[in-house]
Amino acid sequence: MLPVACSRESSPKEPERHYQMTGVVVSLDAKLQTATVKHGQIKGWMEAMTMEYPVRSKSDFAKLHEGDKITATVDVSGSDYSLSNVQVQSGSQ
Repeated sequence: MLPVACSRESSPKEPERHYQMTGVVVSLDAKLQTATVKHGQIKGWMEAMTMEYPVRSKSDFAKLHEGDKITATVDVSGSDYSLSNVQVQSGSQ
């Protein structure tokens, strides 16, 4: 007799959404590769606040310093979110 594999029906994955953010880096955690950013309203997603964000790319994270003014893309998929396309504004620090 052959074993029968069980199949679990999975819900369709939500498409990733992208939002533009402008803010100031308040603190960095190199171990977790996260940046705490005080940002303005992110239209279509959230009001202005200070929040910790995972930074996807090591090279994006490496260019950040506390006090930097940045723009970035917030990538949201379900309850997961992270920053990509991080750009430090000239004149920061």
